Amino acid sequence: MYLCFMNELLLKYNLLDTDARKEVRDLLDLLLSRNKHTNSDLSLYKKKMLTISTWSEEDIDEVSEVQKKLNQWLPKEW
Repeated sequence: MYLCFMNELLLKYNLLDTDARKEVRDLLDLLLSRNKHTNSDLSLYKKKMLTISTWSEEDIDEVSEVQKKLNQWLPKEW
């Protein structure tokens, strides 16, 4: 569920123009500055982010191949 939310958030962020993206970052900075525990929370967050594994090119290639096969099963449009 968290990953789905983050993907949706990232998709929306990417639709914004440069100025709007800056506004979003500024708003986040403002909200974080109001939080008394920001520094400790951010350091924990950074540690968690560093433990996320990354996909290799081979992994991505495998997923792409499966996706191509799945796309063949899509119903025809009306």
